[in-house]
Amino acid sequence: MNEMEIRKFMKKITTLMYFSFALWIFIVVIQLVIGLVTLVVGYGVATLCLMVYNLIGCIRYMKIINTFKHFSTKPDAAVVVSYFENSIGVCWLFMFINLILGGVIGFVGNLYDLILAYYVKSKKMDLLRPSGVPGEIEVPNPRDYE
Repeated sequence: MNEMEIRKFMKKITTLMYFSFALWIFIVVIQLVIGLVTLVVGYGVATLCLMVYNLIGCIRYMKIINTFKHFSTKPDAAVVVSYFENSIGVCWLFMFINLILGGVIGFVGNLYDLILAYYVKSKKMDLLRPSGVPGEIEVPNPRDYE
């Protein structure tokens, strides 16, 4: 991919990330409502703590989205691929935790993030392959030297 294609891809990815952000904000609002309603029982305290945790995660995620939005080079694309590859294990972990604890909406949010991570990972070779543009480093093929 060249810089223009990488810029288009980053725009698409950040749009999908905005949808994930909106989904997690929705989860935070639901956790707030459930937490306030069940505060007397004691379950509400745990829900409100999870809400704060998810809200902090949303704030960090928004900063990442705003950073990714301006990426357009191969090193930038490598950072994005690395970010999503590193998030796969965490997505699986929290998806199963939500499934076990009955957090259906959290499960859906993690499932969406997991699909997004695998989508970016599937585009890794296209993003990082040299495009033949002057100034880019091409990795030699070992078979050329046989």
